[in-house]
Amino acid sequence: MRRSALDFLGGMQSMSLAQLSAILAVTAQPFSADFAGARFIQLYLYAHRVDGLQPGVYRFWPERAELEQIGVKTQRVAAAGLSLGQELAGNACVAFSMTGDLERAARAHGDRGYRYVHFEAGAIGQCMYLAAEALGLGATGIGAFYDEKVNRYLNLTPEQGQVIYHFAIGYPVPDLRLRA
Repeated sequence: MRRSALDFLGGMQSMSLAQLSAILAVTAQPFSADFAGARFIQLYLYAHRVDGLQPGVYRFWPERAELEQIGVKTQRVAAAGLSLGQELAGNACVAFSMTGDLERAARAHGDRGYRYVHFEAGAIGQCMYLAAEALGLGATGIGAFYDEKVNRYLNLTPEQGQVIYHFAIGYPVPDLRLRA
């Protein structure tokens, strides 16, 4: 049943903090790969409509299962703008930037490190797709974004990583093409 959402309903419909917590919990689970002992991806959230969570930008610390608020105020316009103007990033309940530590990955795995960072981002995205679907939500991966603008918006230094992937979760607009 998993499909990428074409857009999200937006409006007043919110996801619960318990739903978000469940999604974040699956992103922190280990996965099987020859490089999986080290994690290279860091999640940043643009929380738009999550009951019990103030709108803003957050950094997720998986080892402590904690969110650190790094930006206050509604992020809908910023999330859509940073995602190459794709409104679905602003219409979702929550959008994500996944940043990867490419330098550390290259030091650990040589030329393969770049590929491993992207593989990890994809694996996290797949876990988020499945968790969202199980929780009655929709999700979509967003592969188009303004790299340098995202890095500046999140105040990332080169040592902190580079944006790799964007993702959004919320209540999907029904896809009329799927009617039986």
